[in-house]
Amino acid sequence: MNDNTQSYDNDDAETNATTEVDDTVTDTVSESPVEKVVTSSAIIDMNSAKRSLLLRMSNTRFEQGELRQAVDGYLNVIEQYPNSEESNAAQAQLLIIAQRYEQEGTLRLSLDVFERLEQMLATE
Repeated sequence: MNDNTQSYDNDDAETNATTEVDDTVTDTVSESPVEKVVTSSAIIDMNSAKRSLLLRMSNTRFEQGELRQAVDGYLNVIEQYPNSEESNAAQAQLLIIAQRYEQEGTLRLSLDVFERLEQMLATE
């Protein structure tokens, strides 16, 4: 009988050990990276990357002569990230586009760019 009791005790010990291991695995799984809070530096990096990408996309439109699309993109950068370096660069590019429209004789388009920029800056 002692042998059986001893065997039963071993089974109990194994069950307890398994439970402890299972709890550890469960704890580890519940702390997945998806569930962790994103640090503020990661958010800043994401915002910086997005600002930069939006500005580059607008610059590409400008270089391809797609001025209306470039204007929309630059205004988007200014609206979403008003106090950033990218916003300042976008504002400068909008002034260049307005000047180009004026040189081409499309004064209404030039005025439109100025008005849209002015409106955007007033809402900051």
